[in-house]
Amino acid sequence: MNSAVFPDAMLTSLRLDQCRKGAQLRVTAVLPQPLFGTQDERVSLRLKELGFLPGALLKVIGFGLMGSDPLAVQVNGTKFALRRAEAAKIGVEVISGSI
Repeated sequence: MNSAVFPDAMLTSLRLDQCRKGAQLRVTAVLPQPLFGTQDERVSLRLKELGFLPGALLKVIGFGLMGSDPLAVQVNGTKFALRRAEAAKIGVEVISGSI
């Protein structure tokens, strides 16, 4: 989904930090996150370098103690741990599983 073509897509799409364990997802966009301030573009670039690109398939593996940081996800066969703030930058659509 291209947010330039579908400007409302970013408003209605899910974020990775909102999904449940076991959900299988497709990345739709890397979103801005004001929490990172001036470093937001660098965080976005790093996530893209790790494989969080639009169209990439991922699965939520689990969460930290009591559902907190970090989120464990698998992207293209590689496992990553992300903070919730980083996961909130990743727009997704559900392929299967609950959100």
